[in-house]
Amino acid sequence: MKNKNMNIKDILKETDKPVLLQFYAEWCGPCKTLSKMIDESINDITTHVELKRINVDEHPAIAAEFFVRAIPTMVLVNQTGEVKWKHTGVMPVKDIVAELIK
Repeated sequence: MKNKNMNIKDILKETDKPVLLQFYAEWCGPCKTLSKMIDESINDITTHVELKRINVDEHPAIAAEFFVRAIPTMVLVNQTGEVKWKHTGVMPVKDIVAELIK
């Protein structure tokens, strides 16, 4: 996400699917691990949701809006911006997918 003024409403306008927000930072080892795991199974994820990775250093306002206090954090939001699921830390992709299809 390059736009410094991007907000959740802008993100939701880009898709008609629920959105999985993956909050990360470039310097975060666990964030890199999670991103690699998700990239290896990207089709399993994007079948159900739109994935948006948000760098917390570049977009602190969006991170604050979702009360992200540690990274990596994933937040699933529906089209109205309602939080449907939130998880902090690395978890297996199969468990992420299970949360997405609930």
